Amino acid sequence: MQPSPQQIQQQQQLLQQQQFESNLFYQPQKPAKDVSPRDPDVWEPPARQAPQKPKTSAPQKKINNPQCNNNQNNNNNKRRNYAKPWQNNAVDNSNPKKHLIDENGEKRKSFLNHCYPDGVGPDSDLVGMLEKEVVCFNPDISFDQIAELDKAKEMLQEAVLLPILIPQYFRGIRRPLKGVLMFGPPGTGKTMLAKAVATLGKTTFFNVSASSLASKWRGDSEKLVRILFEMARYYAPSTIFFDEVDALGSKRTEGECESNRKMKAEMLIQMDGVSNSSSDEKERKQVMVLAATNRPWDLDEALRRRLEKRILIPLPSILGRKQMFEICMKKINCRADIDWDEIVRKTEGYSGADIALVCREASFMPMRDILKQEGGFKNIENINNLAQNGETPLSQSDFERAIKNVNKSVSNDDLENFEKWMIEFGST
Repeated sequence: MQPSPQQIQQQQQLLQQQQFESNLFYQPQKPAKDVSPRDPDVWEPPARQAPQKPKTSAPQKKINNPQCNNNQNNNNNKRRNYAKPWQNNAVDNSNPKKHLIDENGEKRKSFLNHCYPDGVGPDSDLVGMLEKEVVCFNPDISFDQIAELDKAKEMLQEAVLLPILIPQYFRGIRRPLKGVLMFGPPGTGKTMLAKAVATLGKTTFFNVSASSLASKWRGDSEKLVRILFEMARYYAPSTIFFDEVDALGSKRTEGECESNRKMKAEMLIQMDGVSNSSSDEKERKQVMVLAATNRPWDLDEALRRRLEKRILIPLPSILGRKQMFEICMKKINCRADIDWDEIVRKTEGYSGADIALVCREASFMPMRDILKQEGGFKNIENINNLAQNGETPLSQSDFERAIKNVNKSVSNDDLENFEKWMIEFGST
């Protein structure tokens, strides 16, 4: 049906009214999304990528092949135990030594194999490094190779050897000393004394330096100290020798590195025996700590207390210097008319190392004289023939020229400082 004229007229009027109302009230269109004004100097953030579904594959069956597992472990050990150019003995724990032979010829299980039978463990690298670097079963140094120092030898034998020979006597108040400090000018034989004591007592010798306990990894230095003392207890009776101990146990200051403070704290705890105190004295292991330093006034107070016996190793006297010349020139041909008393008198204030250097310098004098006569190093072809002529006996003038070339290495001020420290903290 068609709409009537009245209906058409009503629809037209309704449309006109709607258009009038829309023009009267302005209604802006709202944006579909709230978009903030964009800064032209700021880059747009990267578009997010849709998350990808993980690829599904058929589960693989694990094959238990012991040969493959061993190869994988060996590769991991090789990556960790790489050859270090600053160490002569690189650590290789892939094939650890299961047994070591001591001075008595008896087989003894190594500490690494004792802790980790398969050679792999949390601290196997540190254990292997210490066992190969610092352990020495027989230093092979006797007291006859050390001139004079009779008082120091007697005190060391009393403090180190007697507790090993008669351990039943050192109980209660007679317990062995915690440590012995040898201080004095450089080149007076402190290291040789420590090795001679270990050789005479047939103890395992641990020669420890500052580099032996240093590590770039956080916390490894404290572990090395703990492993060192545990290893010494395992190889007991043993002697731990800290050479230049002032580098390890200097006074603690406010601006000191945290790792150094922790290492010193661990060393003090181990020396005091708190971590391995045993109620039964028979179960205690005989571990003696020896230390040597040229600067005793730089030591920490707590470390100085634990080094209960402090022995001064002085410069050699006239008799000691004469014995040193005899020891050094024992295998060198010398003339019978040499005035040794005159040579000894001219070396007043020389240390043992200085006298050894004088002997070495004098032994080269005949060869130097022959080289000057032959025109120096111009005739290199004839140098091999000069070796036989260079074995001529040494004369008085050779030693006098050597003394002029070698000066003493210890000053009078240093000697005064050692005497003052000896009066205040030393043992007699």
